[in-house]
Amino acid sequence: MFKNAIQIGKLWGIPLRLHYSFLIILPFLAWAFGNNIRILSEMAGIPLTSLGANPYFLGFVMAIALFASVALHELSHSLVARKKGVHIHAINLMLFGGVAQMDEIPEDPKDEAMIAFAGPLLSFVLGGLLVGGGSLLGGVIVPDLQLLLLYLGWMNLFLAVFNLIPAFPTDGGRVLRAFLAGRMPFLQATKIAANIGKGFAFAFGILGLLTANFILVFIAFFIYIGASQEYQTIFIKNTLEGFRVADLMTEDVKVVEEDILVSELVNRMFVERHSGYPVVRNGEVTGCVTMGDVRRVEPELQSQTRVRDIMSRNIIKVNPEEDIYLALRKISQDDVGRLMVMKDDQLVGIITRSDIMKGFRLREMQSRG
Repeated sequence: MFKNAIQIGKLWGIPLRLHYSFLIILPFLAWAFGNNIRILSEMAGIPLTSLGANPYFLGFVMAIALFASVALHELSHSLVARKKGVHIHAINLMLFGGVAQMDEIPEDPKDEAMIAFAGPLLSFVLGGLLVGGGSLLGGVIVPDLQLLLLYLGWMNLFLAVFNLIPAFPTDGGRVLRAFLAGRMPFLQATKIAANIGKGFAFAFGILGLLTANFILVFIAFFIYIGASQEYQTIFIKNTLEGFRVADLMTEDVKVVEEDILVSELVNRMFVERHSGYPVVRNGEVTGCVTMGDVRRVEPELQSQTRVRDIMSRNIIKVNPEEDIYLALRKISQDDVGRLMVMKDDQLVGIITRSDIMKGFRLREMQSRG
């Protein structure tokens, strides 16, 4: 999901990225806000005739300001998480808001609750300041700016309240999970919170269909999917607990030299039934080559092209003593099929997603037995 995002800057050292879906929703929001300027001005008690800017320009500024508020909301999560030792990859703005992309939410219930509550708290404070400022400065600032301040304040207050609904995996749902996790096993707490989240998703979906509010239907869909994925992630982690990379890796590693022709590599893949190989030069690992790399070479050029010309030099490695779940997350985050298992800069094995899932299925069978 996050690979389809472009970085536009940094906030406190944390990359800020825009997902392509943001570019889809932005014009729609600008149009919707522009169409409703009359209603917004009536709510704010500002005469429509006193507004000087084009309604759709105001709508565009409102849309940008809304996403800026979402970015600050996610930044507050990120800064608290960073204080708790959680690495933050980026803040991603997308179709229905934003996501702070973290390594992992800590399982300490107090830490998770603090991280989850930080976003709504920031939105409450920001919303109160903006509404207060917009109200007190009426007659001092131009009506257009007053409307923007009031609207942005209302939206931040709404953002805070909505996120506190215990519809896991929203902030409120995470606070609920943290509360439950202080009283029962983490997996059980996640399952209960996820089921409550799914219940809210069904309620939102039905309400959206009855009122023809399809945005609410989409929100319901994403809450349901998010709750399911969160529980599945914790279930997999819990099941794999205790496995090291060394327990599941393949030790008999087949490698290829940089200088062999792609046609020779294709023959080896066919005979050995491997879809990827570490690439070496003088015994040192220099990259990795996969079936995907081979497919990018035209068949008639395979006998003229060498592996070094098509291989990936981005070596994603893991230590044999590392927790297997961390290896699985590396595979998922970097969207690769295998990791090089390295010890003291020496290749000692390969771990693939299939290897990890074999271990997962083995644990499942053991638990059933």
